[in-house]
Amino acid sequence: MLSNKELKLMEKDFIEYLVVNSITADDWIKLKKNDPEKAQMILELFSDVVLEKVLRKSQYLKKVNKDSILCFHYQSNQVVLVGIQENIPGAITKLWTSQSYNIDDYELMHSEKEYKEQREIEMYRMIEKGAIISDGKLYKQLILLTVEK
Repeated sequence: MLSNKELKLMEKDFIEYLVVNSITADDWIKLKKNDPEKAQMILELFSDVVLEKVLRKSQYLKKVNKDSILCFHYQSNQVVLVGIQENIPGAITKLWTSQSYNIDDYELMHSEKEYKEQREIEMYRMIEKGAIISDGKLYKQLILLTVEK
């Protein structure tokens, strides 16, 4: 569900969404007053549409933990995971704060998986587990490490 702030930023898009669904401005005002549950359902459906649009345009997710970094590239038919897991405590912190690192302090991961569900649903499930949308820079750096090793 989009926050009130996010909805305010998308006011024009929401108005277009209402128009496409044959809901006039007066109808919307009445609906919010007389049937707040239905109005809430319409807001939730709009939020779903917005999220699906964002996920369709996105290719990369990342999940950073204290002892690992996981990066995902959501391609048309499969998702590719590249990751790095520390072998010694504190190695991930050292990776973030230092130019020099010993690759043996880390375990590199690389795998590919075809989608079992719709691409955007799989992305959403990963977001529910703590991943965030990424620009792919970290993924591209890690994929180079897995190729080099």
